[in-house]
This record gives sequence, C-alpha cells and structure tokens, in this order.
Amino acid sequence: MLVLTDHTKSGSTETFPQKDFMEGAKLLAGRVDPPTKSAGALHKLLTIVVQVAVDDAETTFTEDDVAYAYRKLVRLAKARVLRWEVDAIECEKFLADKENGQRATWLSRTQKEQDKRLETLEQSKFVVFTRGTDPTQALNIMIYETFGGVLAGPERTDRPTEEEAGVQTGFGVKMTSQGRLEEWSLGTLDGFSTGGYMLIAAAKPDAVRLPPVKVRGAGERGVTGFADQRLLGVAILKAGPKSTADPLERAIEGLMKQGKDNATSALRDAVLHR
Repeated sequence: MLVLTDHTKSGSTETFPQKDFMEGAKLLAGRVDPPTKSAGALHKLLTIVVQVAVDDAETTFTEDDVAYAYRKLVRLAKARVLRWEVDAIECEKFLADKENGQRATWLSRTQKEQDKRLETLEQSKFVVFTRGTDPTQALNIMIYETFGGVLAGPERTDRPTEEEAGVQTGFGVKMTSQGRLEEWSLGTLDGFSTGGYMLIAAAKPDAVRLPPVKVRGAGERGVTGFADQRLLGVAILKAGPKSTADPLERAIEGLMKQGKDNATSALRDAVLHR
C-alpha cells in the first residue's frame, strides 16, 4: 500500500492511500529527484516503483520510500551507462582479435548451412544462434562462455520446458524455479544490437529449447536456455549501429525490461533506510 500526503491544500498534513498507480506517479512527478515532468523514460521508471508500492498488500510505503527507491534506480542506470563505456572498449578488443574473427566466420558459415536443415536440428551435433546485447552482457558472455553471461552452473542435463520457453519468448519472463532464462535467435539479426554488439554461439541441441519446427523458417525463432548453461563456442560477430538515443534512457529502458524485481528490491531497501 502507498500512503501519500495531500499537498493540494495549504498547510495540509492529511494523508490518504493511493490506489491508482498512474495517478500516484503523476502526483509525485515533480517531487522526486530528478523530476520526471510526467513523461519519458524517467516517468515510466517512477510509475513502476509506484505500482509496486500500491500493489503490495503487506507493507505500507510512503512518498519518501518511493523517492528513495526511484533515486536508487536512477543511480543504478547511470552506473550502467558508465559500465557500458568501459566494457565497450574490451568488446572492441575481442572484435580485433584474430581468433575471435576466425571463430565468428566459422560459426556464421555453419549457421547458413544450418538454415537448410532446420527441421532436423535435434539430430545435429550442435545448433548455432545469434544475439544482440549491450556491451556489458556481451563481454560477460565472452568471458564466462555461458548462455546469459553468468558464472557457469553445475553441468546441466535439463533445458527449459516448452511452457517456460514460451513465456520467456512471448512475455520476457526470465526467472523459473530452475534458474534464469535467456533467449537467442536461430536466424541472423540486424539492428537488434543498437549501441551494443552482435554475438554468435553454439550449444548442444539438447541443452536448449528450440522453437517449434513450423516456425523455424521465419518469424519468432527464439532459442531459450538457462543463463548458466555452458556454450560450445561464442564470438563477437560485429558491433551494432551507433545509438542516437540518450544513454541514460536506454539504461532505464533496460532496467524496466527486467520487470518489477528492481523496483521491489529498491523499495525494500527504502524501508530498511527509514
């Protein structure tokens, strides 16, 4: 629950529960730092924080809690922008590396051959897929050589269920009881790594969830796997086109794509710091 103070009356200290999160975000737009002006990526971020606070049935949050959580997420986004700048330098080093180039060329050639036998991928020695992502995750994927750029977990003998893969592909739900999911693409990609890097990698067919045969030739061709699943090989294929968007706005959009977990965590921290 979110409780706000009525600032519309001179000298008023009256408080009231805020039930409409969109209206609550509008009320707080000029009171938070930085102010959101009721539009843009910052306001979307504030709206998510307010929504989480309003929807929580167990904790009562205040305007100060929302302001604290919002400010923390903005700092997180700013830190992410700085991290991108540093990690992009390392990604460029991979791109210039001869071994990376040879691996990328071989995987690209193999992917083109793979397109001729999509219906029998389950019987292949490995499957090749691509992904565009920001410099930080691209670098982590190169370092850890895992599906999501995290430390490799125990040797997995499982893969995401068809239902989990469908939710990840259609709704962006990453977390499952068995671990975090990530999605790549069977086909080549263009424009999906704006401001980032395009990667190409391979894995055993039984280590990932392949899209249904009927959609492998076109449309949504997501290949889903656990983030800590090891890859058989990975390379940076190319740098994406330069982004014309504000880097901070891109970082905020990235935070929001991760769902409400970041806002929930920031609000919990706000309660601890009262």
